[in-house]
Amino acid sequence: MSVYELVDISTGFIEAYLLFLMCETFMERRENQNKIVYAVGVVITGILTNISAELLPVTLLNLLAITVIQIAYSFLYKGSIKAHILLPILNITIETITEMVILLLLSILFDTNTSAIIAAGTMRMTGVILSKLLLYIVIKYICFRFKREAVGADISYWVLFAVLFGITTLTLYAFCKMLEENPSAYIRNLAMVSALGLSIATVIILWLYENTFKQKSLITQKQLTEVQLKEQIKHYNDITAAQAQTRKLKHDLANHIISIKSYVEDGKKDECLQYLDSLTDYANINSDIIDTGNSVIDAIFTAKRNLARERHIDFSADVQIPENLKINSSDCCVIFGNALDNAIEACDKVQDDKYIKVSLIYQNGSLMCKIANSMSEAKNPLLKTTKADKINHGIGLKNIRETLNKYSNMLRVEQNAGEFVLSFIIYEVN
Repeated sequence: MSVYELVDISTGFIEAYLLFLMCETFMERRENQNKIVYAVGVVITGILTNISAELLPVTLLNLLAITVIQIAYSFLYKGSIKAHILLPILNITIETITEMVILLLLSILFDTNTSAIIAAGTMRMTGVILSKLLLYIVIKYICFRFKREAVGADISYWVLFAVLFGITTLTLYAFCKMLEENPSAYIRNLAMVSALGLSIATVIILWLYENTFKQKSLITQKQLTEVQLKEQIKHYNDITAAQAQTRKLKHDLANHIISIKSYVEDGKKDECLQYLDSLTDYANINSDIIDTGNSVIDAIFTAKRNLARERHIDFSADVQIPENLKINSSDCCVIFGNALDNAIEACDKVQDDKYIKVSLIYQNGSLMCKIANSMSEAKNPLLKTTKADKINHGIGLKNIRETLNKYSNMLRVEQNAGEFVLSFIIYEVN
C-alpha cells in the first residue's frame, strides 16, 4: 500500500470521527448504550465512506451516499429528525468548503489550475492533508462554541493551531517543490511519510494542549466547589445557630413576659424599655442570614455581605428567587462570587459612602440581577484589576462573561460618576 492510498483511506475515518464530534455537541447519547458502540459506529461509517468513494466516483452520487451513511450513524444519538438530517449535511458542507479553500490556496501557491492539482498525486495528497487539518479545527471551534458543558479553548489554542497549520503548509509546499526534481522512489516515499507524520503530530499536539486546558479547568472547578462548600457549611452553621437561638427564645418567652409584666406593674418604664431593647438584640440573630431557600446563592450572599460589613461597607440586598434555578451551582459561585468580590475591592478604594446594592429578581422564567457599588472617581476603561498581583486577580469580569455565555443572557456594564453597575439577565432558568 502506497502513502497516497493510505491517505485516501484515512480520510473516510477522519470524516466519521468529525461527525462523531458534531453529534456529541448537538445531540445526546442514548441511555444504556455502551461507549464501544459509538467507536464501532465511527469505524463502520469510515469504511462505508471509503467504499462509497471507491464505487461512486461521480461527485453528486458520492455526496448523496455519504450523506445517507452519516444520517444513519447519527441515529445512534437521541435528537430530533431535524438534527439527524441537518448535522450530516452541515458536516459535509463544511468539508466541501474547506476542500475548495485549500484547492484554491494550492492553485495560487503552485501557479496551476485545480485539475492539475487533482491529477498530480503529490499535490493532491498535500491538499487532502491540509483540508482535513482545516476541517478538524473548524469542527473543533463549533464544538467549543456550542457545547454548553464543554471547556472552551482560550486564544493561545487558536494561535498554536495557526502556527502549526502555517508550518505544515510551508513544509508540504517545500516537499512538493522538492519532488518536482524527480528524486528516487525512496526519497519520494520518505518525504510523503514525513508530511503525513507532521500532520498527525499537529493533531496530537492540539489534542494534548486541549486536554491540558481541560485538566486546568477541572482543577479550577474543584477549587470553586471547595469554596462553595465551605461557604455553604458556614451558612448552614449560621442557620443552625439562629434556629437554636429562636428555640431558646421561644422556651424562655413565658419568663420574659412575666418580667415585662412586673416592670409595667411597678411602673418602671425605663427598665422595661431597656429590657425590651435587650430582647430585640437577642432575637436579631436571624437578620444576619440571607434566606431565600436557594442554599447556594444564600451562602454566597451571606458570606460576601458579612465580609463587606467587616470592611465597613453598607450592603443591602433585595433577593426574590425560587429555591430551584436551572443554573449550575459552580456557575452561581463564579458569577455572584466574582461580582461581589469586585464590588468589595472597588469599595475598599473609596474613603466615604461605601455601599453595595444588590437586586436579584426572578420573573417570567428569567433571572434579573443588578449590582451597584461605589467606586473612586477615576474610571477604569479596560476594567482591569488595580491590585498588585495582576496574575491572580483581574479575571473576575472575564470569568463572569464566560460563565454567563453558557446560558442565554444579556450583560451590561456601566461606570457612572462614583458608581459601578453590573447588570445581567439569564433567560430560561425556570
